[in-house]
Parts: sequence; structure tokens; C-alpha cells
Amino acid sequence: MSSTPPQGVLYRLVDAESRHVLVAAEDIRGFFVDPEEEPPPAVTFLRTHRCDPARRRTENARLEVVGRDGGTVGAYHIGRASAAAPGPSAGAGERPDADWTFHGHTCEYPEAGRIWPRWADGGPAEPGEWTRCPSEAHESWLHVVQTAWFTAGRRATRYGTAETAVIDGSTVTTRDSFYCALGEAVNGPGGYFGSNLDALHDCLRSMRRDSDRPLGVLWHDAAVSREALGSAYTDAVVSVFAESDVDVRVD
Repeated sequence: MSSTPPQGVLYRLVDAESRHVLVAAEDIRGFFVDPEEEPPPAVTFLRTHRCDPARRRTENARLEVVGRDGGTVGAYHIGRASAAAPGPSAGAGERPDADWTFHGHTCEYPEAGRIWPRWADGGPAEPGEWTRCPSEAHESWLHVVQTAWFTAGRRATRYGTAETAVIDGSTVTTRDSFYCALGEAVNGPGGYFGSNLDALHDCLRSMRRDSDRPLGVLWHDAAVSREALGSAYTDAVVSVFAESDVDVRVD
């Protein structure tokens, strides 16, 4: 069976052991939910391109976000999943919907479903694309960055070649947006370089082990960032950099 999905497929649910595709669809509803809200009883796959009526449950489901080349750009371990009901018959040219019950996890980043199509289309190509999202969506953007980064087989380290990572502090409104800006500054658009202080420490430690290339940080509008992050958190970030001999210059 070809790994390339039909054109238009964005999500597929597969049995993680056999790699059998249970359902593939253009969109999904009920998986990306606010953690403070009650999740819906079923996850709906919208406009399905493939739905296997013979396989209606699995104990080891994996939800994959599909790129335009058919590769997996993001993945979630679901665990036990079962089809809620047989999919309705569709007329010529129509794509039916399919409901599945996920007995394991849903995703607590509600805006991720709006962001994943960008990665499915190749990911951000220019710096600052994340700044076009409202502040409340930066947490979801960072989640997509991190998930896509590790799904692609990358590690928590430095891949960029610039000797100085330039952070635009005027874009920092939350801790999540700081790590969006930092990941982009170090590893390019869509790049990951930590999502909290511990993860930043891990990235810096791996960087020192992997390369002898020095890294400096130029932090523009640092006062704006400090106001958003708080002085204590900003000082903690600078201390983590200092522990790895990263020179941080602010203006």
C-alpha cells in the first residue's frame, strides 16, 4: 500500500503496530480542545477519503498529521480507539464524515488544529509568522513547533549556523511567545529551542556537546520582554544562558 495519501488528506488514524490506516480525512473536530472544557464524546473525521469498515477498533491508535508529500509531520499517541458508528453512505463526489471514540488522549491546545495545516503545507518559510496569531494562540503554536520538531526526528539542540541568535523582544507577550521567538532565532522559522527553562537547559547542554561553535544572543527590546515575562523569569532565562557560556547582549 502506498504511503502517499489521496490529495486533500490532512489527518489519518492508524494502528501503530500494523500501520494499517483506519480512517483518513481532510479535517477533524473534537480532538483539539480547551483543557477547561468537557471534550465531546467522539472525534469526528470530516470529509473522509479512506475508512475501513472491517477495522473498527484498535488498542494502539496513532493520529498523524499528513504533509503534502504524504509524510507524517506531526503525531499523537491515542491508545484505544473505536469507531462510534458505521460511516454514512455518500453520493457521487461526496465525502462522508466518521466518528471515532478516543478512549485515551485528546490535545489540550485548542488552536493547534488551525496551525497544523501550515506545517502540512511545508511549514513557515519566513521569520515572524507566529506573531500574526493572537497571544492566546502562541501556546498552541509552540506545541505544534515542538511536536513537529521531534516527529521529524530532530533533537533538542542547535541546528542553525548563525553565531548570534537575534531575539525581537517587542514580539514577546508571554512565556510561550518567548520560546517561539528563541526557537526561530536559533534554528530558523518553525525551529525549536526549548519550551520552558528545563527544556532550554537541555538544548544548551546538547548544543555544547554537539558543536564547538560559540553562540551569542542579541536581545532587542529586552525591556518589553521583561515586562511581559516578569523580572524573575527574565533573570532566570539569562542565568540559564550564562551557565552554558552564552553571552547575552540586551538593548
